[in-house]
Amino acid sequence: MAFFYRGAGPGTYWHAQDPFRSGFTPKAPGQTPSTERLIRHIAHASVTSPYISFTRSYGVARAYAIVGSKRFATTSDPGYVFEIEISEDAGCRVLDPVREIAQKLPMPWQSPNYQHDGEQGFLLGVVDPVKMKSHLQEYCLFPPGSAATPRTPHLSEELEGLVRALRDSEVLVEGNVPASLLRNCYEVF
Repeated sequence: MAFFYRGAGPGTYWHAQDPFRSGFTPKAPGQTPSTERLIRHIAHASVTSPYISFTRSYGVARAYAIVGSKRFATTSDPGYVFEIEISEDAGCRVLDPVREIAQKLPMPWQSPNYQHDGEQGFLLGVVDPVKMKSHLQEYCLFPPGSAATPRTPHLSEELEGLVRALRDSEVLVEGNVPASLLRNCYEVF
């Protein structure tokens, strides 16, 4: 058995729903699961997928619950952190997105590759594109004497998916999560 969390901030879909009654359902349950859809779900925050995002971290879920889609959680309009307990025999397919993405990556000499070609700080920008935006805007460095056109580093969807999955301690469930697996709901503000 493992405990997972889902944050629901004010103005978000799950803030207005009662998963204790309906469980969690993906927005596009009929879509065929694929690694490409999994990557888009994470890298682009695409909710139109056959997946539901959860985290192993209460702290990550709390952060999502405090920052809603249009407003912050307050004492009069709190966010919620849902706690879900899933065992191997629960009938849910739980996926580790890092493993799923890594299995599909090409070898280092193949192109296109998922690696970036920026400086070390570039990943800080991928982790936090708002506060660390300047790292995403820095130009690539080239060897002396190079006449390369100045450009920002290469960022593949695969790398963005890997970094964000690690940042959020993210796991995905393919399909529905029944209400019977919900254990708690914590108000946060």
